[in-house]
Amino acid sequence: MRAIIIGGGMGGLFTAIALREAGVFTSVDVYEQAKSPTTAGAGLNIAPNGARLCKWLGIDLDGGDPKGPHGAVDGGRAIILDATRDIPADGDVSTKPLDHNTAANDGAGFHHMHRLDLLMCLHKRAMELGPDSGVACPIRIHMGKRFETLVQDTGTVTATFTDGTSAQGELLIGADGINSKVLQDVWPETPPRRWTEVTCYRGLIPRDKVAALRKANGQPLDNNPIDSASMDTRKTLRAWALTYWVRGGELLNVWFAYYEPNSAEFAGEEGDWFPADRAELRARASEAFKDDPRLDDVLALAGAIEDPTKWGLFDRDAFEHWTEGRVCLLGDAAHPMLPTMGQAATQAFEDGAALSQCFKMHGTDVNKALLHYERVRHYRATRFQFGSKFLFKHLEPEDSPQRQAILAAANERDYAAFNHDKRAGNDMNWIYAHDARNIGDKLPLKKLGPWDFRDREAVKAAKAEMLANLWVPPVSLNGDRKVTRAEVATHNSFEDCWIIIHNKVYDFTEWKDHHPGGPFVARMYAGKDATAEFGDYHSPQAWRHMAHFCVGPLVEEDKAAEAAQPIRG
Repeated sequence: MRAIIIGGGMGGLFTAIALREAGVFTSVDVYEQAKSPTTAGAGLNIAPNGARLCKWLGIDLDGGDPKGPHGAVDGGRAIILDATRDIPADGDVSTKPLDHNTAANDGAGFHHMHRLDLLMCLHKRAMELGPDSGVACPIRIHMGKRFETLVQDTGTVTATFTDGTSAQGELLIGADGINSKVLQDVWPETPPRRWTEVTCYRGLIPRDKVAALRKANGQPLDNNPIDSASMDTRKTLRAWALTYWVRGGELLNVWFAYYEPNSAEFAGEEGDWFPADRAELRARASEAFKDDPRLDDVLALAGAIEDPTKWGLFDRDAFEHWTEGRVCLLGDAAHPMLPTMGQAATQAFEDGAALSQCFKMHGTDVNKALLHYERVRHYRATRFQFGSKFLFKHLEPEDSPQRQAILAAANERDYAAFNHDKRAGNDMNWIYAHDARNIGDKLPLKKLGPWDFRDREAVKAAKAEMLANLWVPPVSLNGDRKVTRAEVATHNSFEDCWIIIHNKVYDFTEWKDHHPGGPFVARMYAGKDATAEFGDYHSPQAWRHMAHFCVGPLVEEDKAAEAAQPIRG
């Protein structure tokens, strides 16, 4: 079989390398619209759940010369940091060592890197497996190829590019990012993006300049990153300043997110970065950290950034399906997420690894392989996509007691390692010890859900805790009223919340505060369809309980009008 990958970014290149392990492809061709390797942004983290997959494929995250030229085809030049530090306003700094071993006990580690360094080390590995290497199933990378459209039949799929050329294969993978053209071509009715009212700024500071940083009054910083091999966080209700070393400790990555209520939507293509004015960045930092003892440190860091950039944060609701015929999506094309969990690149790697194993199991049966891929990956990736939205406090209602009980019983922590906030459950191994190559020994009957990823004893305890505390309304709904999408859309607030799941309408207005999955479902999906996030993951007991809140079936406008007409004799 021949595989076509649209998008030569991190997810696309990783998947090209991974697909060779399936043993069923004769060639893998990657088509990238850029004329030369490039990537937006500065730093990122490849967590253990991604790093173990890179090790499997011989992708060198850590090698290379940290003092070598920018954009070199080399190892990833990552740095292995010791810890994360939370630097609060009261000066009581907390430090937590990074668990590089995890419950997997494989030393996979956290690898903090420049984004371009990661891209180039993926190119290096792909080139080692190219046509000149003599290996079976070579990888070919085609630059300057902008995807236009695709056509598929029972046996093949053909991609056409804007230069008039085309490519044909038995599988096409859309790995072309948050503005995916494959997504738009195959699934044109996807949910629109949502403006979060958060603008992010990012840039790098060379190590010698970090060492020389001073406050405006000439005094040393209270917490200079030069003194610690750590990932440092400073947060307020309206801002998040994050710093960590990349490129072997030669560069400090600075990321600053600023929330401005009711701000105008960011102008610019989603996912792209734009030059930022340093005075603007300092003004935002001054506002966010006003009267805060950390202000001088934050201003010093902001003022030292070389060539700062900015972009607006948008989130999207999950897509119900990632596969259609011989086409599938992965990475940001399938599940675009905010950067607050530090998992976007790693989840793309998990997608690629799982997809490879699905083809290894099902061989040339594309339908079964893609169905298996979607069923094992959809819940896990969607959980990160969904959870990443709520690590900005302005988006996050308080957890319900029922959700706290479930997280405590399962001992799951919903925050990334670098976030020291308190929450029920402490175990992060569900994030970092996971191995996406483990796809089971047969095609799952349906999409896997939360209970399928948990220890059996934890499942038993959490389910018992949940079922014992399910809230029942004084009066249940009949579930027989026909409702249109237009009517659902009028119940679109946290205080008046109707939600569509599998073509039934539910009134979550009271239930949200008792919902075991948390009240934030109402914050994000009031007045909308939430099938992709919740439709396949509820247990039979949960579906029976949800009947208490069922308004009725979702119907088309004309059918509702007919139902409303009086009967004439």
